[in-house]
Amino acid sequence: MIKKTLRWALACLAPGLPLLATASEPAPLQHFTLDNGLQVILREDRRAPLVESQLWYHVGSSYEYPGQSGLSHALEHLMFEGSSKIGPGQIAKIFGRIGATENAFTTHDATVFHQTLPSDRLAIALEAAADAMETARLGATEYAREIEVVKAERRRRVDNAPIMLAQERVQAHAYAQSSYRTPTIGWANDLEQMRVEELRQWYRDWYVPNNATLVVVGDVNLETLKPLVERYFGAIARRDTPVKKVPREQGSVGERRLDLRLPQLEPGLILAFNVPSAATAEAPHLPLALRLIPQILTEGFSSRMNAQLIRHEKMLSYVQSSYEPYRRGDTLLTLDAFPNPTTQPALADVEMRIWEMLEALKSTPPTAAELARAKARLIASQVYVRDELGAQADAIGEFVGSGLPLTYLNDEIQALQAVTAEDVQRAAQSLLTRERLTIAHLQAKEADHE
Repeated sequence: MIKKTLRWALACLAPGLPLLATASEPAPLQHFTLDNGLQVILREDRRAPLVESQLWYHVGSSYEYPGQSGLSHALEHLMFEGSSKIGPGQIAKIFGRIGATENAFTTHDATVFHQTLPSDRLAIALEAAADAMETARLGATEYAREIEVVKAERRRRVDNAPIMLAQERVQAHAYAQSSYRTPTIGWANDLEQMRVEELRQWYRDWYVPNNATLVVVGDVNLETLKPLVERYFGAIARRDTPVKKVPREQGSVGERRLDLRLPQLEPGLILAFNVPSAATAEAPHLPLALRLIPQILTEGFSSRMNAQLIRHEKMLSYVQSSYEPYRRGDTLLTLDAFPNPTTQPALADVEMRIWEMLEALKSTPPTAAELARAKARLIASQVYVRDELGAQADAIGEFVGSGLPLTYLNDEIQALQAVTAEDVQRAAQSLLTRERLTIAHLQAKEADHE
């Protein structure tokens, strides 16, 4: 499916062919807001008798205070342990009986509970979500069990995974001022000291209708959805929430360098540049240009670093870069590079070559072919999103959570088409600088000998 979609996207970029000539347009977004402040967004998708229901609470790790990291993620776990209508551990059984799948995730900006289920069972998901919003149990016994699950998750995913631990430390240095430095899973020491009453207060502060967005995608129309939402959520009272501070970062604070030596850590480099997100960028084309830079440098067989540093020079075994545009605050453009174990270049030499290739992008804009390939890859990913209910809902929720207008989502592909090679070059010149850089040299720590 992905290869087929990519061929379509490349064809759409051929001269004389409109970019969206053969794309199936998604249904327009429909939205309404209850009197208590709950936002509801619907996209109809009638291809199957299924519906995706996602309740986005606009609170995540970037909202947490020093010493209280991990609250949002821990509360996500505890929310499955019952409410006034549903007993502890019963929610999975309820959804299982109706052929539904359900889960949740926490990000820096949001905590999301989602279900995919038969469209004629949507009322069950809405009733369960509304009851959890108003009457979650948050019992001490369940908390004592779940916090141990969270601690074990941190040990497994971060503390015992050297590359993840390295990335966590790089992020903490790259976000010198922003609350995005807080790991979503929480710092280990904060998890040890967390108390159930902190979670209960977090729930009271943030789990309110005026701090939530319900995103529904699938086989349902507005005439059916709106009465259901009003029935289950309409009577829940709105409450004031704490002040929301946008995570901003002073971009040009000077280069920060780390020498990370951890047991079993594969030698490599992590570069992180402080850059604006789509929500904080001063010019609307800037985040689109930033999205194209990873595609040009590292993503795909023909990307510059893949072709030059992996296949031609055989300096690297792996390189990748990424940019997260849909955050409510300033974000990062990151690049990870790992030396070829056969040629074993020094990390200093790898850093020098990577920097030379970044400078080349600043001095010479991408060619027409490079730009077309980069756009095609991004467009292909957007088309793929339109093909899956959960991915559609994820994208809508991310846009709302970052504070972007919904029109941005509809216009994204056309706006991407308008980005020029010079836009990409200027973005690299102004943002991929030493003053905005955090760089880490990764090496394995030698075993201690007695």
